[in-house]
Amino acid sequence: MQVRELMTANPEACCPFDTCDLVGEIMRRRRCGFVPVVDSQTTKQVVGVVTDRDIALFLTKTPTLANQVRVEACMSRDPKVIAPDADLREAAQAMEQCAVHRLPVVDGGRLVGVLSLNDIALAARKEWSRTGVHLAEQQMKDVLEAIAAAQAAQKG
Repeated sequence: MQVRELMTANPEACCPFDTCDLVGEIMRRRRCGFVPVVDSQTTKQVVGVVTDRDIALFLTKTPTLANQVRVEACMSRDPKVIAPDADLREAAQAMEQCAVHRLPVVDGGRLVGVLSLNDIALAARKEWSRTGVHLAEQQMKDVLEAIAAAQAAQKG
């Protein structure tokens, strides 16, 4: 199965000069905690990502209001990206290696989607219900454990 089959296509993105309150509004409206950061809304070249956690942690360290903080102050730069024609196994391995739950999907240098660990889990659930639980369940468990361990190591 390829990334394009599961990704959320045409995700809303922000730019580094946008403010955190604008990104918070995107997250509220889209019911998500992750927004890709692009160089411009025209070219859509991915330059970073920002999560609700990134914003919350940054704002707790500063007395500045969210409408006065630019995304570039709290975004993660140069994120791992994946192509829409990549295999889901490749995407899961990238998430595991980078200890992330979401990957921007880029085609020809342009943002075209977002793939989340939840998207992969839902696809696995459908496959398991069709074929019965098998090796894929253990692989998904391994990926989740590796991501959790890598995140814990980064924090500690």
